[in-house]
Amino acid sequence: MRFVGRLMILLLVLSNAIVVIPAACAEEPVTLIGTIVKWRYPDADIGKSQMSDAATIAADGNRTVPSSVLKTTMTTPDSVEKVLAFYQDLLTRNATNDKTLGIEPDVGRSVVFSDESEGRPFAFHTILVNSEASSTTLIVTRGESEELTSITWKQYLRHDVGK
Repeated sequence: MRFVGRLMILLLVLSNAIVVIPAACAEEPVTLIGTIVKWRYPDADIGKSQMSDAATIAADGNRTVPSSVLKTTMTTPDSVEKVLAFYQDLLTRNATNDKTLGIEPDVGRSVVFSDESEGRPFAFHTILVNSEASSTTLIVTRGESEELTSITWKQYLRHDVGK
């Protein structure tokens, strides 16, 4: 009985600690799949995905800021043109798109679409999205004989953990 009483006290303390921890964080926790789904092309299959330390360092080798890099590859039978049209629409600034991507309305960013297909036997497009705290790259490719369009997505995030 004494063991059960101590266990109950421990569980009570731990449950309160779990409630307190998120309040101490400087920003919303980043999750891999939670971030990918914001950028997912509709009905695309999501392949191997990874999230790791971005190891942002200065020239002297010292870490400058906490950062992460997230990546995945998605595939769809849709054409490259249809995929590009989706991202052109998604990256047009408006309240709905900003909410979908989790972007604050007052955050500035640049968006660059580039076609690198010329002279290649496959479609090769890049989309670069940069802001003060993040950098997102989408590479959209499809070979002439391929049945799927591939969307490689990578995102660098700089974290604000406070002082």
